[in-house]
Amino acid sequence: MITLKGISKLYDLGEVKVNALKDINLTINRGEYVSIMGPSGSGKSTLMHILGILDSVSSGQYLLEDYDITALPDKEQARIRNKHFGFIFQSFNLFPELSALENVMLPMSYAGIGYKERKNRAGELLDE
Repeated sequence: MITLKGISKLYDLGEVKVNALKDINLTINRGEYVSIMGPSGSGKSTLMHILGILDSVSSGQYLLEDYDITALPDKEQARIRNKHFGFIFQSFNLFPELSALENVMLPMSYAGIGYKERKNRAGELLDE
């Protein structure tokens, strides 16, 4: 379960401050499908980055299962992000210096999966 309580995100651009999100409350239950819709500039991407633990909140509380994400250090947030989330970006976000196989293997190395298993799994995924 994901619970957001009073989440706000403020971007400080020097003389200009932008409230990308203001006092967002949201609950997403396990297995539930959610669509985030709105016009350009309404905060959809900011919300997705926060939900995926790619960005931090300015205020409020983000609960993921039993974890208070807002209270965790960066390293623990990265561990949880790697364990619980997968991302499909609009652009490919591949490393051009790596082969397709190596690009698929890369996230598995962050998860602590051994080289042989990474290579086998990546090969199977690319064959599908």
